[in-house]
Amino acid sequence: MSYTDLDFMQAALQQAELALALGEVPVGAVVVHQGQIIGRGHNQPIHRHDPSAHAEMLAIRQAAQHLGNYRLPECELFITLEPCLMCSGVILQSRIARVVYALPEPKTGAAGSVCNPYLEPRLNHHTQIEHGAGGEQAKQLLQAFFAQKRQTSIPVPPLQIAGLANFRDLGGIKTTAGKTIRSRMLFRSDQLAGLQDQQAFAALAIRTIWDFRTSAEIARDPDPQWPAVQYHTADVLAQSQLQSALSLNALLADPSQLNLHLGQGRAALLMADIYREMVRNTHAQEVMRQWLHSLCSPAQYPVLWHCTAGKDRTGWATVLLLTILGVPHERILRDYLASNALVLHKYQALIAQGVASGVEAELFNALLGVDAHYLKAALHEVKKISGTLPRYIEHVLGLSPQQQAQIRSYLLD
Repeated sequence: MSYTDLDFMQAALQQAELALALGEVPVGAVVVHQGQIIGRGHNQPIHRHDPSAHAEMLAIRQAAQHLGNYRLPECELFITLEPCLMCSGVILQSRIARVVYALPEPKTGAAGSVCNPYLEPRLNHHTQIEHGAGGEQAKQLLQAFFAQKRQTSIPVPPLQIAGLANFRDLGGIKTTAGKTIRSRMLFRSDQLAGLQDQQAFAALAIRTIWDFRTSAEIARDPDPQWPAVQYHTADVLAQSQLQSALSLNALLADPSQLNLHLGQGRAALLMADIYREMVRNTHAQEVMRQWLHSLCSPAQYPVLWHCTAGKDRTGWATVLLLTILGVPHERILRDYLASNALVLHKYQALIAQGVASGVEAELFNALLGVDAHYLKAALHEVKKISGTLPRYIEHVLGLSPQQQAQIRSYLLD
């Protein structure tokens, strides 16, 4: 395989991580046309109530919409697991030229493991099939999924509040010490202006809300007010030149300009810069310092924190807190990546409209989603400043070991 193939397989593996974060079998796929990814997908049959919502099916559908054609003869499909018979049928129907898969599937694989319709001489199209690199990573994701299934005998449905697309309770997450975050104590969310079920939200008995948005975002979509709730507004990047890049409304106001300014991978580079800025900007550090220090008081709980989409500023704040609580990095990453499917689903109509007007689909994925590379950019900046994230929390954000232990005593069982 060439370097380009490896790069595309890594993109498919990132999609598989999204499936794992949703509790789906971790399989991911991307469709490539002329060296560009035009379709992405990860397993979602459970969440979509759709037995056909396999990773490659979703990626192929997105690619076909992008090209405006049900035939994809110049496209390649990269998938982390050997396709099944259903998906192989669609691959052949769409006339995909080449398929590269990372890991064989001995029970349902239809590219040679169980059967191989690609070798049927009577068909009028024959897709080239290759078993490529990435198998070890794909295997590790599958092992993590089934290990999680064995540990959870009775699945607990996620808490959902109507009108909040990226809302979740962090309760139930396990730490490296074998403890569990208490339920109904820590909530992360997107903006609350869309809240529809006031009664369900009030039943959470939230005492404190931290709003990490800009003053312009707050003025446009203010939080509902509850008398018993203490509010804190703390603009994370108030003193950063990158502040405007966090405004979804501003970015999407003129889709025709998006390709010009943020196309060809520039959107992903911008997002990585924002994450670095949240680490090194002294004002952003002060906001995180105030928020984490407030959690040393039991009167703050239950607490909710949010921004606009609940993915970047809220995501970084959550990474810091879960690190203090002793959650392993793999589980922190799963929570971080869980925002992807939730936020992208919320903006599905907007994305379709933008793509129809000529905006790169990849640009929307970069701006409206999250990516493991964004978090890696933040952690690399942490390494430059402090060496490790625990040292950054203690020495830059000023949270002593005693204060961190105090927070753990409130939140862990």
